[in-house]
Amino acid sequence: MTRISTFGASQSALLDLMRAQQSLFQAQQELSTGKKGADLKGVGYQAETIAASRGALARSEAFEEAAVRSGIRLDAQNVALERLSSSAGELRSAMTSQNGAFIMQEISDAFYGAVNALNTQHLGAYMFGGTRDDTKPMAISTLAELAALPTVDDAFQNNDLEPTVRIDQNTEVTVGRLASDVATDIMASFKRIAEFEAGPNGPFVDPMTEVQQAFIVGELQNIVAAQDGIISVVGMNGVMQAQIESSQQSQKDRQDFLTGMISDIEDVDMAEAATKFQTAQNVLDVSAKTFASLTQVSLLNFLR
Repeated sequence: MTRISTFGASQSALLDLMRAQQSLFQAQQELSTGKKGADLKGVGYQAETIAASRGALARSEAFEEAAVRSGIRLDAQNVALERLSSSAGELRSAMTSQNGAFIMQEISDAFYGAVNALNTQHLGAYMFGGTRDDTKPMAISTLAELAALPTVDDAFQNNDLEPTVRIDQNTEVTVGRLASDVATDIMASFKRIAEFEAGPNGPFVDPMTEVQQAFIVGELQNIVAAQDGIISVVGMNGVMQAQIESSQQSQKDRQDFLTGMISDIEDVDMAEAATKFQTAQNVLDVSAKTFASLTQVSLLNFLR
């Protein structure tokens, strides 16, 4: 025989009411946050995918930030290299002058421009010093100091470690150049000119002597080759800029993909969430009314 109990009916209605309250709470959370849950438990078996995707997203953002910083550095480096190339051009122009009385002034101006370009700082660090970025890469500041050095190599204070940056999981690129790599040839020309000026066949006069003219013709070939080398470095810097820009875009595309994938898993459909909330509200209302009714009813009234 089936037993009928007021207490049992009330307990069942109470459990229904509690479940309805929980469902409404969850629906309200989804509607207000736009997420399926406050933590990874809310996405169930896809929690591992979410965790891995978030890790990949964080790495991609770090790579993009590194690429952005490198791009800014390469922009500044390009300006400095262009200045160095211009100084080499000024030296070349000075050496074609027919007026020996002013040639050394023009050469000195070109030299100062080259030294200043090589001692360029970026964010407080010397750009062409390698990883020794707290020391001026050029140890000298005048032609006389350069001429007094045993070799042109002694003019440089940079180390041999070029700055590098990792722009993705498997790619590390060199983003810095060394002063000694880009300017040894042009500084060697400056040194030979300064030594000639201070030697037995100097100073330059107007009109120039045959020995002075012969020296200039011979040295011009070295200057042209040195300037071509600097122009080549400018070109390589441009190639690196393009690679960094491409890397930035690749990381942005990767982030968009990962963000979309994460959103597909953990974000709710807002229209669906609104419907779910309304349904949960209706169920709660019905459960509450049912429970309220049962608390006022006794089966004893029907057994008399």
